[in-house]
Amino acid sequence: MVSSMIESTPTHSGSGRGRPKEDREIKKRVSLSVMPSLYGDIQKIAYVQRRSISDLIGDLMEQFRAAHREELAEYEKIKKVRKMADATAN
Repeated sequence: MVSSMIESTPTHSGSGRGRPKEDREIKKRVSLSVMPSLYGDIQKIAYVQRRSISDLIGDLMEQFRAAHREELAEYEKIKKVRKMADATAN
């Protein structure tokens, strides 16, 4: 399951209309389960800040990622070691 999260890539809507797409990252749609009271408060905060909930949560996720750079580096090390081990096993 984790490997499917790691290797997945977002899909394009590919309608072929509109402006040509730049080389930019496409947002990935996710689903979250949260307590209704928490969601209600997040809606209120987003409303006061005149932002979408998606924008607000995206910024929080970026802050979380920045605060956990060491774990991301450790993941890359583990992935590299595992890839090397798989290559020598075959």
